[in-house]
Amino acid sequence: MKDRMTLGRAGDVRDLTADIAADPYATERVFAALDWEREEKGRKGLINNAIRRLAKKDRPFARSVLRGKRWEEMGISKQAFYCKLKKVCDLLEMPVNRGRKRLLDIGGESVSG
Repeated sequence: MKDRMTLGRAGDVRDLTADIAADPYATERVFAALDWEREEKGRKGLINNAIRRLAKKDRPFARSVLRGKRWEEMGISKQAFYCKLKKVCDLLEMPVNRGRKRLLDIGGESVSG
């Protein structure tokens, strides 16, 4: 006790209980960690579905950007990189069914309800 700073009884009790008291949020952290794996699989599925919508020549570029590569590392000019990045982003943001005919327009006759 020679080198210990005296905090008083309240301080000593607080320090002691901080070391041995149960954490009330431990259960929430455990469940959050377990859910992370499921959420990560879901995220990977969404990314793969989005990349599948791209043309085959644009897929390697999109995957490289997602891995964090920059234009210098890809060996292309800065202008070409950002131009292609904008093109890929526009394609990903486009609705899936854009440009397709509606089901009612294909049959040639209207359906009355």
